[in-house]
Amino acid sequence: MKFTYRRLAPLAAAALTLGAVAGGAVISAAPASATPSYDCPGGTFCGWDGRDGTGSMLFQYDAGCFLHDIGNGGVGDRLTSYWNRTGVTVGVYNWTGKEWQLLATVANNARGTLPSSADNKADAVSMCI
Repeated sequence: MKFTYRRLAPLAAAALTLGAVAGGAVISAAPASATPSYDCPGGTFCGWDGRDGTGSMLFQYDAGCFLHDIGNGGVGDRLTSYWNRTGVTVGVYNWTGKEWQLLATVANNARGTLPSSADNKADAVSMCI
């Protein structure tokens, strides 16, 4: 898979949930809750370092067709929860040292906590999978 890279500094915002595919297992997104911990503007994909949209907001990206290298942005291996409000499916990737490994896919409007197999392993997110 060919990616266009975009290096962006981490921003402040919200959480991402995924209908994830990790290690071949399909994981359903948790139902949306009314808790204020998920604070992510429409049209963006947001990630946090805590469970259920808590902790520090690591990044917030729009739906541009790029592989957002969060490792080079200083927040690699810290993603725990998310909210996808981009309107498209998002891929969450790990850099193995040789290639980008898909950890999970996140459906539009999904939010939640990554499965343990993907927790604190993400180095990039892509809106073009």
